[in-house]
Amino acid sequence: MKHIKGIIFDLDGTLVTSSLNFAAIRDEIGCPEHEDVLAFLRSLPEEQQQEAMDVIHRHELLDAHTSDWMPSARAFIERCAAEKIAMAIVTRNSLFPTRIKVERNAIPIQHIVTRETSRPKPDPAALLNIADHFNLPTDAMLMVGDYKYDLQAGRNAGMPTCLINFARLPDYAHLADYAFEHFGLLHQAMFQH
Repeated sequence: MKHIKGIIFDLDGTLVTSSLNFAAIRDEIGCPEHEDVLAFLRSLPEEQQQEAMDVIHRHELLDAHTSDWMPSARAFIERCAAEKIAMAIVTRNSLFPTRIKVERNAIPIQHIVTRETSRPKPDPAALLNIADHFNLPTDAMLMVGDYKYDLQAGRNAGMPTCLINFARLPDYAHLADYAFEHFGLLHQAMFQH
């Protein structure tokens, strides 16, 4: 992993905890169980989109105010900063709750992309734009996340992918080039010679 010069992180469940209840969100907006919430939102008639967006936003705000660092994530971020590894966050969440999470946890990452500024993962556009911004080839960037959309986005962008923070390997683990149960293990893999 020594070739990694930049890292793109998912936010929820990756860097910080998440209490988002997707079953409750789906129930409130009428989204079928196995459908992506944001794709469902875009499929709604325009007048219903705002109502559904308000529900999602309410849930995201409640979640933002209770978020905390995931175990060992802060130490990993601090080491990346010390090693001058470029870092960014790409989240499917909206900007305001994302800012709350970043400020609440004092996350020292400046480059943040939310669903208002780019198509949501698994679309690779945000990841490709970040690689361009940092002037790095995609194979020198690592996409780190806890869900399939993170890993799919990384693959779609031609980046190595890393699954993080799991108790049991999920059924989408095959999308990851690397898999670590927590940041302490990723830290060892990247920085212990």
